[in-house]
Amino acid sequence: MSNAFKGQVFITGCLLVGSCLAYPVILADYFYEKPQIDFVVHAVIFIASFYVIWKNLTGSRWVKNLAFVLLLLPLAWLKLEFGLYSELNSPQFVTYTLLIILSAAMASILRFESFSKEKKWTGLLAIPIVIAGFVISFFSREGGFVGLFVLFFALGLTAQYWEKAKVKASTITLVALGLIILGQSFQSQQFLEQQSKYHDKLVFSRETDMQRIDVTEWRGNHWFYTDGINQFSSIDSWLFYEPFVYPALRIASNKEKVLVIGGENGMLVNELRRAGIEDVQIIPVDEELFNMAQNETLLTRYNGNSLSGDEIQRIDSEVFTFISRNIDVYDIIFIDVADPVDLERNQYFTKEFYQLLGGALNDDGLFITQSGSPYFATEAFEVVQKTIEASGFDPVTFHNQILTLGEWSWTMARKNKTSQFLKSNLFAAEFNEYQTQWLNQEAMQMMLSFGKPTRVTSDLQVNTIIEPTLYKYYLNGNYALK
Repeated sequence: MSNAFKGQVFITGCLLVGSCLAYPVILADYFYEKPQIDFVVHAVIFIASFYVIWKNLTGSRWVKNLAFVLLLLPLAWLKLEFGLYSELNSPQFVTYTLLIILSAAMASILRFESFSKEKKWTGLLAIPIVIAGFVISFFSREGGFVGLFVLFFALGLTAQYWEKAKVKASTITLVALGLIILGQSFQSQQFLEQQSKYHDKLVFSRETDMQRIDVTEWRGNHWFYTDGINQFSSIDSWLFYEPFVYPALRIASNKEKVLVIGGENGMLVNELRRAGIEDVQIIPVDEELFNMAQNETLLTRYNGNSLSGDEIQRIDSEVFTFISRNIDVYDIIFIDVADPVDLERNQYFTKEFYQLLGGALNDDGLFITQSGSPYFATEAFEVVQKTIEASGFDPVTFHNQILTLGEWSWTMARKNKTSQFLKSNLFAAEFNEYQTQWLNQEAMQMMLSFGKPTRVTSDLQVNTIIEPTLYKYYLNGNYALK
């Protein structure tokens, strides 16, 4: 066998080991804010395992044959670990296991028959070659050269075995080609820039003209964020949307004409459709998010394709313009708008906005809005109540403990009705006609209880377009992603 093929096995084998060594570094650097300790642990495990295997086990036949894992490991490792990160409680133990296997493969390459009789100093050549493979893999990230390295490694092995075992040699080549093709057929891992802001694996990230949409995953469940603030989770989304929808439906005198302002993710509309509401109009505040919720699997999976039905009428108009000029009136208006983190979203919580809603409701109509956390952003929560009162309504507020969000609240107001009227009707409300997962009369009664006030509110100012105070109070809260 020519020295060229001997060198080919050695060089490509070392390149593949270096490529694989880069994978845990890439993943630790991607998922963890301070991964330096992980790098040290990885190096210790690899070097210690290599030393033990080199000194004690390289005479074993099974260790010598571990060179063949370099046909599979470089193609599968990064995809395997990236996929398992959000599925396992301790994914680092997968890394430790693979590092031990890789150290055995490195020992196998150095003990392989092509170099077993060469001078010992030739083994030192492995160090710069491994480093080269590491650098290539680390900076290419998605393993663009790995398939080529695997192919050349397989051809080198084929040449070695060709004279003595042609069937084995041919099988190696075919297996390598099959693995390369199979590896390319799997979806590549997607490294997203926003990952450093989250502990869970980020699986979707897109920026609209209005906000950034991020979706993280853990153990098959998803968390949905806008501008780093959790909006809902698949674990307990009903704890947010059932109180948002069904109390309003239960005490509304009519529910034939319903308007949703915002609600672009489709979750609220999905609850309305489940409740049998046929006439729903929606004005998206974020058009791009609305389009995502119609087409992106991560959203349609949870919103039940609620925004794609013929019964949903999308209104292509600016919200304030539509409400002020529209001659129709509604039985219920839902305001499902993101939190007032800036002036643009602040306007949907102003006195002027609520006054416009009064003109868009029929004589017995009501509106309901999410009103933030009464405990994590107490001042902002109180400002919403004070602003609705200043606009001519007498609102009632209720709240719920949501596992993944914390405490959250909703505020409802009905034309020509007092808060006491609303509260007494909600207290007596039953929800047997709806297929709710959690909400019932007992839960509704619990949500209406706040206990003693936590803050004196006389110094808080009404939120207006001219004097936008709410978003300043809101930013004093402590549940946004830092």
